[in-house]
Amino acid sequence: MKIGLLSLGFPNFRYDIAQDYLRISIERLKSNQYELAYKENILIEEEKIEKALNDIKNENVDLLIIQCGTYSFGSAMIKVIELFRETPLLLWGFREPYIEGFRGLPLNSLCGLNMFGSFLKKAEKEYSYVYGDVNEDKVYEKINRVIKAIDVKTKLKKSRFCIIGGRVPGFYLSNVDELRFRFEIGPEIKYYSLASLLQEANEINWERVEEEVAKMKNEAAIETTDEMLEKSARIYLAIKDFKEANKIDAFTIKCWPEFQSLYNCSVCGVVARLNNEGIMTSCEGDVTGLATMYIQHLITNEPSFFADLVNVNEEGIAKVWHCGPAPICLAKDKCTVKYIEHPTIKNGMGFATEFKMKQGRLLMLKLKEGKEDYVLFMAKGTGVEEDRDLVANQADIKFDTPSQKVIDIIMENGIEHHYAIVYRDIEQELMEVCKWIGIKVLKC
Repeated sequence: MKIGLLSLGFPNFRYDIAQDYLRISIERLKSNQYELAYKENILIEEEKIEKALNDIKNENVDLLIIQCGTYSFGSAMIKVIELFRETPLLLWGFREPYIEGFRGLPLNSLCGLNMFGSFLKKAEKEYSYVYGDVNEDKVYEKINRVIKAIDVKTKLKKSRFCIIGGRVPGFYLSNVDELRFRFEIGPEIKYYSLASLLQEANEINWERVEEEVAKMKNEAAIETTDEMLEKSARIYLAIKDFKEANKIDAFTIKCWPEFQSLYNCSVCGVVARLNNEGIMTSCEGDVTGLATMYIQHLITNEPSFFADLVNVNEEGIAKVWHCGPAPICLAKDKCTVKYIEHPTIKNGMGFATEFKMKQGRLLMLKLKEGKEDYVLFMAKGTGVEEDRDLVANQADIKFDTPSQKVIDIIMENGIEHHYAIVYRDIEQELMEVCKWIGIKVLKC
């Protein structure tokens, strides 16, 4: 990723101060996470501004940061709009420094920021902005959020999702309009048939299967059969092989009924292990559910718990649950992790994971494909002690908003029933991502 940085000024203001600010900014922005393309000197002449903009244009930057070092020429922003119509833009303004004995306005940076923002809005050019002191940590936190958001958007456009088998019966909203999804959200969608998966699973070399089963036995207490572990290992390895051969970034899987009727197995544990390894995988062929998981993963580099909302008790505590696909890294206590037969299919089929989920601050998220817009539902809360013992994976949530209001928003807006439970407060990061992708946010 490449970031462009230019500082604009005006001859009648204290551009010497802005020059110091630019130097400090460059040092603070240098990172091994991205390349920084910049001009070392503040630009106070229109001709030099235009030349610098053309130079940065030739760098093919992913994000352009324009510092309002001081107030500057309105023509400069018009040139920015012309040259960087498709490039994300961040405006940066500074507070006025207090200078003992100096009665003039040193920078007039906020006025320039205001003027530039009005131009951009009129031109329908998307932008973000940041305002504060040059050494203010919150300023750099906001800048890093914008950089991360553009990075997420860029990675989404280069990603490949794979649907294994299709969606499960009756889950009509698990599908998406593929062209719309590609153009508005980003990932290309590939397919992997269950017939091909099962054939390739059966052809996996026994030594690889044996090695994978040994790993599984070291990960958890085993309460399912060796036959189920072997079948699960084969499916897991076949998916991993397909991922590498086809450069797939994330999967959604039709986990019933064919796996049971054709292979006498369930795949919740496979889903759990893929997610635990950082390969986001959603259940039941849910593409927007997968996109929700994948976007949060690009931000946090951690998996989430993909679950149904199943209850709200008399105290207003919500419960989310699923039948065993949770990654074991989300366990409250690793000693409680078990690999069991499938809790709802039963009949010796398995495996699924079972353990107590971690607690603490969290977000419940779901991306929805609406008629006109993509919408991200978001509810903040705290994971608390469960009110009962249940098989597989559950998490009890005390929402920051009254639970009845959460349910009202879900029902009134037709949010689908799968949610990603994220054990990090990434609200601000998600808001920035949604802004740049064009996703509407529905907050509780």
